[in-house]
Amino acid sequence: MSLPPQANRVRRILGWAWVPGLMLALVAADQLSKAWVERTIPLGSGYAPIPALGPYFMLVHWGNTGAAFGLLQGFGGLLAMLALIVIIVVLTLMHQLPLEHWGVRFSIGLVLGGALGNLIDRMRLGHVTDFLLFQAPIGDRMYQWPAFNVADSSIVVGVILLGLLLLRLEHAGATVEA
Repeated sequence: MSLPPQANRVRRILGWAWVPGLMLALVAADQLSKAWVERTIPLGSGYAPIPALGPYFMLVHWGNTGAAFGLLQGFGGLLAMLALIVIIVVLTLMHQLPLEHWGVRFSIGLVLGGALGNLIDRMRLGHVTDFLLFQAPIGDRMYQWPAFNVADSSIVVGVILLGLLLLRLEHAGATVEA
């Protein structure tokens, strides 16, 4: 038995209703962590909160005018515009994604929350505040992973999860319809 259009619309709205809450929680966690770093650690410096892990993990305060992994340095305005476009496109098209797959909605919430968190930084500071720095010995050298933040983590996890879920749906023969 098929639901009437009105009931179907209400079901769809309620199915997506928690996604803005996830987005706002991620933005809050991202902005609060960055505010703490900005108040506590001078720009361009860092420290090891657990001295024994110092060679492997540090909290830093770096301003990133580029994209993930330090790419496109100095293109902050373009990246802010791209983030805004991505947010608008995803919000516009997300009603076409499968409602029955909560993982798809979760990954969309992660991506949107992360994009919004970094967009706020770009608008407020002209750069994104990165503060998590991991290093690992590889051979006789120490490899340093590019510093990142909560928003970056949300975007990366969300994109990977969304890609895996959509590939799985495609492989299973599911269609992505409204």
